[in-house]
Amino acid sequence: MWRATPWRAGACTLTLGDIPADKATRRALDEIFSGCREDNGRLKARLDDALREPERWRPLAELLGLCAEPQAPAETPRQRLARALQRLKLLHPDDAAWTSALSQSEALPRFFRDRPTAEADLVRAVAAAAHLRASQTGLTLSELGTRFFNDSKSLRGGPLRALLFHLLRERAGGEGDEAALFSESGLIENPYTAHAALFAPVAYRTRDGAWLDWPYRLWQRGEASLLSWQTVSVIDELRLEASCGPLVTSENAAPFHRLVEARQTALYTAGYPNAAVRTLLRLFAQAGMTCRHWGDTDLDGYRIAEQVARCLPTEPITPPATASKLTLTEEQHQRLERFITANPDYRFLDGLRHTLTNGWVEQEQTIEHVLSALMRAEPATQIGRLE
Repeated sequence: MWRATPWRAGACTLTLGDIPADKATRRALDEIFSGCREDNGRLKARLDDALREPERWRPLAELLGLCAEPQAPAETPRQRLARALQRLKLLHPDDAAWTSALSQSEALPRFFRDRPTAEADLVRAVAAAAHLRASQTGLTLSELGTRFFNDSKSLRGGPLRALLFHLLRERAGGEGDEAALFSESGLIENPYTAHAALFAPVAYRTRDGAWLDWPYRLWQRGEASLLSWQTVSVIDELRLEASCGPLVTSENAAPFHRLVEARQTALYTAGYPNAAVRTLLRLFAQAGMTCRHWGDTDLDGYRIAEQVARCLPTEPITPPATASKLTLTEEQHQRLERFITANPDYRFLDGLRHTLTNGWVEQEQTIEHVLSALMRAEPATQIGRLE
């Protein structure tokens, strides 16, 4: 290792290392460095000011391979993100519009700045989100984490969970909180706490062929059944054990309770339907049932109705013309306008336009009217033009 130390003003000494045994090497060093001297078994040379300029030594350093390659400027988080998005466009050509929109995200550059594995993480998270969109069955966060990140705990909390939520929210047009979007996507926090409340005269067949009729027995007693995702996930078939009217899905708890009291076949969606609710809806569809959805008439209410309608034939229950309307806030009005513009083929577009013009109705405001109409089985409980 060469080491330079001061010798006198205007010069310094350079320690060249041990005195070489090879005489030719020793002579070459004398020719290169004037005034080489031996000191305690080490060879030292004097460097005048002219020889202290780095550029004078560059040719020798290059010849000896001692020059480090100039480092390229580090990529910015946005440049790394742009490369990842180009890769995603190739991997998910059907989602090109979505991945292009992610380039405008403010959160993703921060994710890329703070996480060295951000590119691989984003690719996996997008694959997970795409899988959820195509899947017809629910998945726990542990199952999804194991499948796409090889770690059952990866999506239970932390930056990867936040990334998945961000992706799902961007796909939904920037709308929805975590609980709603996870439920809408079929994600299950806990297979025993995720459940569906059902009031219907049904028995069900499990995958091992057993028929269980405890929901029917509770229906006979006027009680709703609470079916966990773990229970629903092993049902292969539903069977009606008594005649009943169409299934009514209820967005909110109080109206569902009143439906049970009125002995009306009903399923509680608890807002956006989770995987257990959606699985039951598909089983009802296989059994030939149709559905009337009862909920709020704001944007979220109609989006919930659309989620139900994806599983079985569904018509929203129209509130009466006399129902008290709530005025949309400026934020609600803008949000609804954006949604209508972005979704010109939306299933319940007429209802959304009516709400945009006239305001919205809370489900609880129509309890007596709807229950009365259901008991009379009036056509007014079915969808038609909003009054």
